[in-house]
Amino acid sequence: MAQLGVENNIDWSSIHTVLLDMDGTLLDLHFDLHFWMEHMPLIFANKHNLTHQQSKDKIYLILRAQEGKLHWYCLDYWQKVFKLNIAELKEGVAHLIQIHPLVLDFLAQAKQHKKRIYLVTNAHRKIVQLKIRIANFITVF
Repeated sequence: MAQLGVENNIDWSSIHTVLLDMDGTLLDLHFDLHFWMEHMPLIFANKHNLTHQQSKDKIYLILRAQEGKLHWYCLDYWQKVFKLNIAELKEGVAHLIQIHPLVLDFLAQAKQHKKRIYLVTNAHRKIVQLKIRIANFITVF
Protein backbone atom coordinates (compact mmCIF):
# COMPACT_ATOMS: atom_id res chain seq x y z
CA MET A 1 0.00 0.00 0.00
CA ALA A 2 2.62 2.53 1.03
CA GLN A 3 4.83 1.91 -2.00
CA LEU A 4 1.82 2.30 -4.28
CA GLY A 5 1.03 5.65 -2.71
CA VAL A 6 4.53 6.98 -3.33
CA GLU A 7 4.79 5.69 -6.87
CA ASN A 8 1.32 7.06 -7.57
CA ASN A 9 0.54 4.13 -9.87
CA ILE A 10 -2.85 3.36 -8.37
CA ASP A 11 -5.68 3.18 -10.85
CA TRP A 12 -8.06 5.23 -8.74
CA SER A 13 -10.78 5.01 -11.40
CA SER A 14 -11.31 1.33 -10.59
CA ILE A 15 -11.61 1.92 -6.84
CA HIS A 16 -14.80 3.14 -5.18
CA THR A 17 -14.18 2.37 -1.53
CA VAL A 18 -11.01 1.90 0.50
CA LEU A 19 -11.23 -0.43 3.54
CA LEU A 20 -8.25 -0.29 5.85
CA ASP A 21 -7.30 -2.25 8.91
CA MET A 22 -5.66 -0.27 11.67
CA ASP A 23 -2.97 -2.40 13.30
CA GLY A 24 -0.19 -3.36 10.94
CA THR A 25 -1.74 -1.46 8.02
CA LEU A 26 -2.17 2.13 9.13
CA LEU A 27 -0.22 1.80 12.34
CA ASP A 28 3.07 0.13 13.07
CA LEU A 29 2.71 -2.96 15.28
CA HIS A 30 5.54 -1.89 17.62
CA PHE A 31 3.11 -0.38 20.15
CA ASP A 32 1.01 -3.55 20.47
CA LEU A 33 3.97 -5.92 20.45
CA HIS A 34 5.80 -3.90 23.08
CA PHE A 35 2.70 -3.62 25.24
CA TRP A 36 1.83 -7.34 25.26
CA MET A 37 5.33 -8.81 25.09
CA GLU A 38 7.24 -6.45 27.42
CA HIS A 39 5.20 -3.81 29.26
CA MET A 40 2.25 -5.96 30.33
CA PRO A 41 4.50 -8.76 31.67
CA LEU A 42 6.47 -6.18 33.65
CA ILE A 43 3.31 -4.75 35.24
CA PHE A 44 2.01 -8.27 35.92
CA ALA A 45 5.37 -9.28 37.42
CA ASN A 46 5.34 -6.33 39.80
CA LYS A 47 1.76 -7.05 40.84
CA HIS A 48 2.41 -10.75 41.52
CA ASN A 49 6.01 -10.57 42.76
CA LEU A 50 7.39 -12.49 39.79
CA THR A 51 10.46 -12.00 37.67
CA HIS A 52 9.87 -10.43 34.30
CA GLN A 53 10.61 -13.79 32.62
CA GLN A 54 8.27 -15.73 34.93
CA SER A 55 5.56 -13.22 34.13
CA LYS A 56 6.22 -13.50 30.38
CA ASP A 57 5.98 -17.29 30.58
CA LYS A 58 2.59 -17.09 32.32
CA ILE A 59 1.16 -14.33 30.15
CA TYR A 60 2.31 -15.82 26.86
CA LEU A 61 0.54 -19.10 27.67
CA ILE A 62 -2.66 -17.25 28.48
CA LEU A 63 -2.43 -15.15 25.32
CA ARG A 64 -1.67 -18.13 23.08
CA ALA A 65 -4.74 -19.96 24.39
CA GLN A 66 -6.95 -17.16 23.00
CA GLU A 67 -5.11 -16.57 19.72
CA GLY A 68 -7.51 -16.69 16.80
CA LYS A 69 -10.56 -16.47 19.06
CA LEU A 70 -12.91 -13.56 19.58
CA HIS A 71 -11.56 -12.93 23.11
CA TRP A 72 -8.18 -12.08 21.55
CA TYR A 73 -9.56 -8.64 20.62
CA CYS A 74 -11.66 -7.97 23.71
CA LEU A 75 -10.18 -5.45 26.11
CA ASP A 76 -12.83 -6.25 28.73
CA TYR A 77 -11.88 -9.93 28.59
CA TRP A 78 -8.18 -9.21 29.22
CA GLN A 79 -9.01 -6.80 32.04
CA LYS A 80 -10.93 -9.61 33.78
CA VAL A 81 -8.24 -12.21 33.12
CA PHE A 82 -5.33 -10.08 34.35
CA LYS A 83 -7.30 -7.96 36.83
CA LEU A 84 -5.61 -4.85 35.45
CA ASN A 85 -6.92 -1.74 33.72
CA ILE A 86 -5.52 -2.54 30.28
CA ALA A 87 -6.80 0.68 28.67
CA GLU A 88 -5.09 2.78 31.33
CA LEU A 89 -1.87 0.78 30.99
CA LYS A 90 -1.92 1.27 27.22
CA GLU A 91 -2.23 5.04 27.78
CA GLY A 92 1.07 4.82 29.65
CA VAL A 93 2.94 3.67 26.55
CA ALA A 94 0.80 5.45 23.96
CA HIS A 95 3.82 7.48 22.85
CA LEU A 96 4.87 4.32 20.97
CA ILE A 97 1.87 4.52 18.62
CA GLN A 98 3.24 5.38 15.18
CA ILE A 99 1.69 5.70 11.75
CA HIS A 100 3.35 3.59 9.06
CA PRO A 101 5.47 5.70 6.75
CA LEU A 102 3.57 7.03 3.73
CA VAL A 103 0.11 6.25 5.15
CA LEU A 104 -0.87 9.89 5.32
CA ASP A 105 0.21 10.39 1.69
CA PHE A 106 -1.84 7.37 0.63
CA LEU A 107 -4.90 8.57 2.55
CA ALA A 108 -4.54 12.07 1.12
CA GLN A 109 -4.43 10.60 -2.39
CA ALA A 110 -7.54 8.53 -1.73
CA LYS A 111 -9.33 11.59 -0.37
CA GLN A 112 -8.17 13.71 -3.30
CA HIS A 113 -9.72 11.14 -5.63
CA LYS A 114 -12.93 11.34 -3.56
CA LYS A 115 -12.84 7.72 -2.43
CA ARG A 116 -14.84 6.53 0.53
CA ILE A 117 -12.39 5.51 3.23
CA TYR A 118 -13.38 3.23 6.09
CA LEU A 119 -11.46 1.96 9.06
CA VAL A 120 -12.31 -1.72 9.54
CA THR A 121 -10.99 -3.22 12.74
CA ASN A 122 -11.96 -5.62 15.46
CA ALA A 123 -9.99 -3.65 18.04
CA HIS A 124 -11.83 -2.52 21.17
CA ARG A 125 -13.45 0.91 20.90
CA LYS A 126 -11.31 2.36 23.74
CA ILE A 127 -8.12 1.34 21.99
CA VAL A 128 -9.36 2.58 18.61
CA GLN A 129 -10.09 5.96 20.22
CA LEU A 130 -6.65 6.03 21.85
CA LYS A 131 -4.84 5.17 18.62
CA ILE A 132 -6.82 7.63 16.54
CA ARG A 133 -6.18 10.39 19.08
CA ILE A 134 -2.45 9.70 19.21
CA ALA A 135 -1.94 9.01 15.49
CA ASN A 136 -4.14 11.99 14.58
CA PHE A 137 -5.14 10.67 11.17
CA ILE A 138 -8.90 10.80 11.73
CA THR A 139 -9.26 14.00 9.71
CA VAL A 140 -8.56 11.98 6.58
CA PHE A 141 -11.54 9.67 7.11
